[in-house]
Amino acid sequence: MAGYAWIGFQLLSSEGVTVCLIKNITGIPCPSCGITRAVLLLIGGEILPAILMNPLGCITAVALLILPLWIITDTLTRKNTLALTFLWTEKRIKTKKAVYIPLVALALLNWGWNILKEL
Repeated sequence: MAGYAWIGFQLLSSEGVTVCLIKNITGIPCPSCGITRAVLLLIGGEILPAILMNPLGCITAVALLILPLWIITDTLTRKNTLALTFLWTEKRIKTKKAVYIPLVALALLNWGWNILKEL
């Protein structure tokens, strides 16, 4: 809910407000800097600028669409498929180098992209 509230605030706000502790202290953007702006660009139908802003924003937007529906479905059917899927995914990421090494590499590339763009 906090994420949806933040996006709503950003849509209504005329000034860009950053809450990134890393950027506020060091002046260097973190790997997730620009995700909110990317989601806002996607909401506005600007797909390429959103991807260029922060590719993780596209993943976040998909999660913002799918996860609430999944939670509602689990609640109505009295199942916990989301929690089980999360635990399964977390276990695979922790135990398989072939999974977590590329994910870490992608996060570092994204961080470099953010620094290069001077977000």
